[in-house]
Amino acid sequence: IHAAKKGGDDRDAGSGLISSARFDGSGVWAQAPCYFECRFTAQSAPGTWPAFWLLTGMDQGVPGDELDIIEGYGGVGRKHPNHPGYSVVTHFWGQKGVDGKKLDGYNTRAEIMKLGGKSYWSTTFHTYAAKVTAEETAYYFDGIEVLRHRSGPVSASQPFFFLINYAIGGISGWPIDLSRYGNATDMWVDYVRVYQGGGKDLSEFKLERPAKN
Repeated sequence: IHAAKKGGDDRDAGSGLISSARFDGSGVWAQAPCYFECRFTAQSAPGTWPAFWLLTGMDQGVPGDELDIIEGYGGVGRKHPNHPGYSVVTHFWGQKGVDGKKLDGYNTRAEIMKLGGKSYWSTTFHTYAAKVTAEETAYYFDGIEVLRHRSGPVSASQPFFFLINYAIGGISGWPIDLSRYGNATDMWVDYVRVYQGGGKDLSEFKLERPAKN
Protein backbone atom coordinates (compact mmCIF):
# COMPACT_ATOMS: atom_id res chain seq x y z
CA ILE A 1 0.00 0.00 0.00
CA HIS A 2 1.60 3.24 -1.15
CA ALA A 3 1.07 6.56 0.66
CA ALA A 4 2.31 9.94 -0.54
CA LYS A 5 2.04 13.70 -0.19
CA LYS A 6 1.57 15.44 -3.53
CA GLY A 7 2.15 18.97 -2.25
CA GLY A 8 3.05 21.01 0.78
CA ASP A 9 -0.45 20.85 2.27
CA ASP A 10 -1.22 17.85 4.49
CA ARG A 11 -4.64 17.68 2.82
CA ASP A 12 -2.89 16.60 -0.37
CA ALA A 13 -1.81 13.34 1.28
CA GLY A 14 -3.32 10.14 -0.07
CA SER A 15 -3.12 6.39 0.39
CA GLY A 16 -5.12 3.21 -0.20
CA LEU A 17 -6.55 0.16 1.48
CA ILE A 18 -7.27 -3.52 1.00
CA SER A 19 -10.79 -4.65 1.88
CA SER A 20 -12.32 -8.13 1.74
CA ALA A 21 -15.79 -6.66 1.08
CA ARG A 22 -17.02 -4.66 -1.88
CA PHE A 23 -19.50 -1.79 -1.80
CA ASP A 24 -22.30 -4.17 -2.83
CA GLY A 25 -21.57 -6.44 0.17
CA SER A 26 -19.98 -9.25 -1.81
CA GLY A 27 -16.55 -10.56 -0.85
CA VAL A 28 -14.98 -12.47 2.03
CA TRP A 29 -16.80 -12.48 5.37
CA ALA A 30 -16.45 -14.79 8.39
CA GLN A 31 -18.72 -15.34 11.36
CA ALA A 32 -17.86 -16.61 14.86
CA PRO A 33 -16.17 -18.89 15.48
CA CYS A 34 -13.61 -17.29 13.17
CA TYR A 35 -9.96 -16.25 12.97
CA PHE A 36 -8.25 -13.47 10.99
CA GLU A 37 -4.48 -13.08 10.58
CA CYS A 38 -2.29 -10.64 8.62
CA ARG A 39 1.48 -10.49 8.21
CA PHE A 40 2.93 -7.12 7.25
CA THR A 41 5.53 -4.45 7.85
CA ALA A 42 5.46 -0.70 7.18
CA GLN A 43 7.80 2.26 7.28
CA SER A 44 7.48 4.27 10.49
CA ALA A 45 7.07 7.67 8.83
CA PRO A 46 5.72 10.42 11.13
CA GLY A 47 1.96 10.79 10.68
CA THR A 48 1.38 7.36 9.13
CA TRP A 49 -1.08 4.89 10.59
CA PRO A 50 -0.80 1.22 9.48
CA ALA A 51 -3.80 -0.84 10.59
CA PHE A 52 -5.48 -4.24 10.28
CA TRP A 53 -9.08 -4.25 11.49
CA LEU A 54 -12.46 -5.97 11.25
CA LEU A 55 -15.97 -4.59 10.81
CA THR A 56 -19.45 -6.05 10.96
CA GLY A 57 -21.99 -4.64 8.51
CA MET A 58 -23.40 -1.28 9.64
CA ASP A 59 -25.80 -0.52 6.77
CA GLN A 60 -28.86 1.67 7.32
CA GLY A 61 -27.73 2.79 10.77
CA VAL A 62 -27.61 -0.69 12.30
CA PRO A 63 -25.03 -0.67 15.14
CA GLY A 64 -21.91 -2.70 14.52
CA ASP A 65 -18.59 -3.79 16.00
CA GLU A 66 -15.09 -2.68 15.04
CA LEU A 67 -12.11 -4.79 16.10
CA ASP A 68 -8.82 -2.92 15.64
CA ILE A 69 -6.29 -5.75 15.68
CA ILE A 70 -3.42 -3.31 15.25
CA GLU A 71 -3.25 0.45 15.02
CA GLY A 72 0.39 1.42 14.56
CA TYR A 73 1.45 5.05 14.91
CA GLY A 74 4.39 6.17 12.79
CA GLY A 75 7.18 8.49 13.92
CA VAL A 76 9.99 8.09 16.39
CA GLY A 77 11.11 10.80 18.79
CA ARG A 78 9.71 13.66 20.84
CA LYS A 79 6.38 15.24 19.88
CA HIS A 80 5.43 12.28 17.70
CA PRO A 81 2.59 9.93 18.57
CA ASN A 82 4.19 6.51 18.48
CA HIS A 83 4.74 4.45 21.60
CA PRO A 84 6.63 1.22 22.41
CA GLY A 85 4.24 -0.99 20.48
CA TYR A 86 0.78 -0.51 18.99
CA SER A 87 -2.86 -0.12 20.05
CA VAL A 88 -5.53 -2.84 20.15
CA VAL A 89 -9.09 -1.50 20.40
CA THR A 90 -12.61 -2.96 20.37
CA HIS A 91 -15.53 -0.63 19.60
CA PHE A 92 -19.20 -1.53 20.15
CA TRP A 93 -20.69 1.28 18.09
CA GLY A 94 -24.13 2.58 19.08
CA GLN A 95 -24.89 -0.28 21.46
CA LYS A 96 -26.24 -0.42 25.00
CA GLY A 97 -25.91 -3.06 27.68
CA VAL A 98 -28.75 -4.72 29.58
CA ASP A 99 -28.69 -1.78 32.01
CA GLY A 100 -29.43 0.64 29.17
CA LYS A 101 -26.02 2.30 29.43
CA LYS A 102 -23.53 2.66 26.59
CA LEU A 103 -21.67 -0.58 26.00
CA ASP A 104 -17.99 0.13 26.66
CA GLY A 105 -15.30 -1.31 24.45
CA TYR A 106 -11.85 -2.61 25.34
CA ASN A 107 -8.33 -1.46 24.57
CA THR A 108 -4.69 -2.09 25.38
CA ARG A 109 -1.21 -1.25 24.19
CA ALA A 110 0.81 -4.21 22.96
CA GLU A 111 4.39 -3.40 23.94
CA ILE A 112 6.02 -5.54 21.27
CA MET A 113 9.58 -4.56 22.23
CA LYS A 114 9.01 -6.78 25.28
CA LEU A 115 7.42 -9.69 23.38
CA GLY A 116 8.82 -12.54 21.30
CA GLY A 117 11.83 -11.46 19.25
CA LYS A 118 11.53 -7.89 20.60
CA SER A 119 11.42 -6.12 17.24
CA TYR A 120 9.21 -3.24 16.14
CA TRP A 121 6.41 -3.41 13.55
CA SER A 122 8.46 -1.22 11.19
CA THR A 123 11.69 -3.23 11.34
CA THR A 124 10.47 -6.66 10.21
CA PHE A 125 7.35 -8.65 9.32
CA HIS A 126 5.07 -9.72 12.17
CA THR A 127 1.69 -11.45 12.33
CA TYR A 128 -1.36 -9.79 13.91
CA ALA A 129 -4.50 -11.79 14.56
CA ALA A 130 -7.91 -11.94 16.22
CA LYS A 131 -9.96 -14.97 17.22
CA VAL A 132 -13.70 -14.44 17.76
CA THR A 133 -16.03 -16.98 19.37
CA ALA A 134 -19.52 -16.56 20.78
CA GLU A 135 -17.97 -16.25 24.23
CA GLU A 136 -14.62 -14.49 23.88
CA THR A 137 -12.51 -12.35 21.57
CA ALA A 138 -8.72 -12.65 21.73
CA TYR A 139 -5.94 -10.73 19.96
CA TYR A 140 -2.45 -12.02 19.12
CA PHE A 141 0.97 -10.72 18.14
CA ASP A 142 3.14 -13.43 16.54
CA GLY A 143 0.95 -16.01 18.29
CA ILE A 144 1.30 -14.30 21.68
CA GLU A 145 -1.97 -13.21 23.27
CA VAL A 146 -2.09 -9.48 24.04
CA LEU A 147 -5.79 -8.97 24.90
CA ARG A 148 -8.84 -11.15 25.71
CA HIS A 149 -12.37 -10.06 26.57
CA ARG A 150 -15.99 -11.18 26.44
CA SER A 151 -17.38 -10.97 22.90
CA GLY A 152 -20.04 -8.38 22.27
CA PRO A 153 -23.47 -9.60 21.13
CA VAL A 154 -22.91 -8.31 17.58
CA SER A 155 -19.45 -9.89 17.33
CA ALA A 156 -20.91 -13.20 18.48
CA SER A 157 -23.73 -13.22 15.93
CA GLN A 158 -22.75 -11.15 12.86
CA PRO A 159 -20.09 -11.78 10.17
CA PHE A 160 -16.96 -9.64 9.81
CA PHE A 161 -14.95 -8.43 6.84
CA PHE A 162 -11.36 -7.18 7.10
CA LEU A 163 -9.56 -4.00 6.10
CA ILE A 164 -5.84 -3.21 5.82
CA ASN A 165 -4.87 0.40 5.39
CA TYR A 166 -1.96 2.82 5.69
CA ALA A 167 -3.59 6.13 6.55
CA ILE A 168 -1.86 9.50 6.75
CA GLY A 169 -2.88 11.86 9.55
CA GLY A 170 -6.61 11.25 9.54
CA ILE A 171 -8.74 12.71 12.31
CA SER A 172 -5.84 12.53 14.76
CA GLY A 173 -4.23 15.80 13.79
CA TRP A 174 -0.78 14.21 14.14
CA PRO A 175 2.13 16.01 12.46
CA ILE A 176 2.95 14.53 9.06
CA ASP A 177 6.54 14.39 7.86
CA LEU A 178 7.37 12.12 4.93
CA SER A 179 10.37 14.19 3.82
CA ARG A 180 12.97 11.58 4.72
CA TYR A 181 11.11 9.12 2.47
CA GLY A 182 10.85 11.47 -0.50
CA ASN A 183 7.26 12.41 0.52
CA ALA A 184 6.16 8.81 -0.09
CA THR A 185 6.08 5.75 2.15
CA ASP A 186 4.95 2.12 1.92
CA MET A 187 3.31 -0.75 3.77
CA TRP A 188 4.05 -4.31 2.58
CA VAL A 189 1.42 -7.02 3.16
CA ASP A 190 2.74 -10.58 2.94
CA TYR A 191 -0.58 -12.40 3.40
CA VAL A 192 -4.03 -12.41 5.00
CA ARG A 193 -5.66 -15.61 6.26
CA VAL A 194 -9.30 -16.03 7.22
CA TYR A 195 -10.80 -19.13 8.86
CA GLN A 196 -14.34 -19.94 9.96
CA GLY A 197 -15.82 -22.82 11.92
CA GLY A 198 -13.90 -25.84 13.14
CA GLY A 199 -15.28 -26.05 16.65
CA LYS A 200 -16.47 -23.57 19.24
CA ASP A 201 -13.00 -22.71 20.56
CA LEU A 202 -11.04 -22.89 17.26
CA SER A 203 -8.52 -25.08 19.08
CA GLU A 204 -6.96 -26.26 15.81
CA PHE A 205 -5.22 -22.87 15.53
CA LYS A 206 -3.10 -23.68 18.61
CA LEU A 207 -3.54 -20.18 19.99
CA GLU A 208 -3.94 -20.52 23.72
CA ARG A 209 -3.79 -18.18 26.67
CA PRO A 210 -0.08 -17.87 27.61
CA ALA A 211 1.02 -19.35 30.93
CA LYS A 212 1.54 -16.80 33.69
CA ASN A 213 4.96 -16.52 35.32
